[in-house]
Amino acid sequence: MRWALGALLLVSALCSASPLPAAEPQSAALPSAAPPPLALAGCAARRFLLFPVYDLHLYLPQRPASEAVAFDPGTPKAMELTVTYPGNIPGRMPGSWRTRFEERRLPPALIADLDRLYQNLKGGDVLAIEYRPGRGSVVRLNTVTQTVNPGPALIEALLDIWMGPRALNPEIRAQLLSGHC
Repeated sequence: MRWALGALLLVSALCSASPLPAAEPQSAALPSAAPPPLALAGCAARRFLLFPVYDLHLYLPQRPASEAVAFDPGTPKAMELTVTYPGNIPGRMPGSWRTRFEERRLPPALIADLDRLYQNLKGGDVLAIEYRPGRGSVVRLNTVTQTVNPGPALIEALLDIWMGPRALNPEIRAQLLSGHC
């Protein structure tokens, strides 16, 4: 019984530990060279029980990142998710992500595409989402275009997950907004 209680306390302590800083982005080519140029404005690292899961990189026309600029639909932006978990990502897209996508009324076919992409992610993969006003969002996996979505809804849903007022992980939000990478 004491062993089980000790293990539970250890797991709780590890879960509450703050995430480590993100690694430098692996994709120097992101975002595209289309004007205006985007700069690395924020980054964060997601860890689970000391295991790396993914690094996030936010690109905006200027740094550091600000919530107002990031959520402005007239501002071009990009996010890069680099899988740092060794091997394949287990399971489906997190339900909390799906809920945010549904709240933002993303088309069910797009949510299904994103879930399919998530299920096939493995260590070293780079998932890039680039948004340009008037053109919408392009989703690329390892530089190969996977899906296109008109309007800002997709990038806004992703920003809401990681850095909105209701961010799923406040520490990732703080890292993205800190301006340090």
